[in-house]
Amino acid sequence: MSAARNLPSSGGRGSQHPVAQDLIVDSLAYWMNTLGIDGFRHDLASVLGNTCQHGCFSYSRTDPNTALNRITREMPPRLAGGGVGVDWIAEPWAIGAGTYQVGNFPAGWSEWNGQYRDTLRRDQNKLGVDPVTPGQLADRFAGSSDLYGDDGRRPWNSVNFMVAHDGFTLADLYACNGKNNNQPWPYGPSDGGSDDNISWDQGGVAADQRRAARNGQAFLMLSAGTPMLTGGDEVLRGLRCNNNPYNLDSSANWLGWSPTTDQTNFRTFASRLAAFRHAHPALRPVNFYSAADTNGNGLAQLAWFTPAGVSPDGAYWGNANNHALAWRIDGTEFGDPASAIYVAYNGWSGDVNFTLPAPGAGKQWYRVTDTANWAEGANQVAAPGAEALIGGQGTGYLLRGRSLLLLIARWRKPPAPPPGSVSHTPTIISTSVRPSFETIRDARPHAHARARAPCAAPV
Repeated sequence: MSAARNLPSSGGRGSQHPVAQDLIVDSLAYWMNTLGIDGFRHDLASVLGNTCQHGCFSYSRTDPNTALNRITREMPPRLAGGGVGVDWIAEPWAIGAGTYQVGNFPAGWSEWNGQYRDTLRRDQNKLGVDPVTPGQLADRFAGSSDLYGDDGRRPWNSVNFMVAHDGFTLADLYACNGKNNNQPWPYGPSDGGSDDNISWDQGGVAADQRRAARNGQAFLMLSAGTPMLTGGDEVLRGLRCNNNPYNLDSSANWLGWSPTTDQTNFRTFASRLAAFRHAHPALRPVNFYSAADTNGNGLAQLAWFTPAGVSPDGAYWGNANNHALAWRIDGTEFGDPASAIYVAYNGWSGDVNFTLPAPGAGKQWYRVTDTANWAEGANQVAAPGAEALIGGQGTGYLLRGRSLLLLIARWRKPPAPPPGSVSHTPTIISTSVRPSFETIRDARPHAHARARAPCAAPV
């Protein structure tokens, strides 16, 4: 919803004015108490924090007299453990100077994390143009504690997204160098639309465009926080570079029901990764990750690695010429069915060899997915129990350019007995068994831990 629009250029009464503020708060209270609505996403939400009444803008996070803090005070946010309360979600920007307030909303509010979107788009689409350091990537992958960890908020207060209803679809983000909104019907014409999309057509190579989309989807499913998807992105819906098709009630803007083979493969990829996230609470921490080994099993709760398999030092973290990063989560600290999860990301255009860290005592690494072009197909994300054995600590894995690798650690399965023989070996049940995908909304699991750990001990 957009409760009030008091942009600097409007000259109108803003949310600080008593009459406007009463209208906002009373409307929300009616929807909550009478209609039973317990969650609201506010468009242009920064205007709720305006302290100026007439034709001007001055945001305050703490002023108790703003509509923003009155809403929070009179209708308290839902706690991390669930129960009563309201889910408050902000689009934390508007139009005009001073309105961009990502990370600056009150405790209890979740936010569309524009820094997540922009950092990962720049890393994918502006290689060699816009510098992105490994440290910046790690902050976003680990839940953005730099934005939400200073006021008691949690990773799930970061609403992570690559695209939204405003702007390109996921497919067009990687297939278009700029908007093309003046097309004839049914793909246009449409007015407006941002000129700053941080997009790139991957050199016009369709297979590379799909790989980039797989990476974008994987980022969302493997990052701490709450992932947000746009309907149709799970089947690579495209609009031929129209980035503001709000006015098109046309076949081009409807969801299609006759997907191509590539679209069907991507839908399988997206749904299996969503099911993987749903099955692995280590990817959905309530608290920010810690670099400590909190259960004494020899693995840090979260550890970061260079491709060489060692912990990054300060120079590596801060060098935008380093385009490869990996991390391992100790699943045993989260009650996860996988004893460890390993993700390697190669943002470089060339191949990079990653040396795998320890998977835990007696365990081996198994591949869930590799987003590279060579693996594209219906089973690019392995079905539960069908993950390929990769190896143990010190194993080298060649990850192709601009690709992502996902591994799980588990006991190595014994070889199948010869036909007709009787096996006395206990059956090993896959630790990666996961339910079929029903929803991508994250549950808020039980206690976990804290943010990026640049000093995590190497393994």
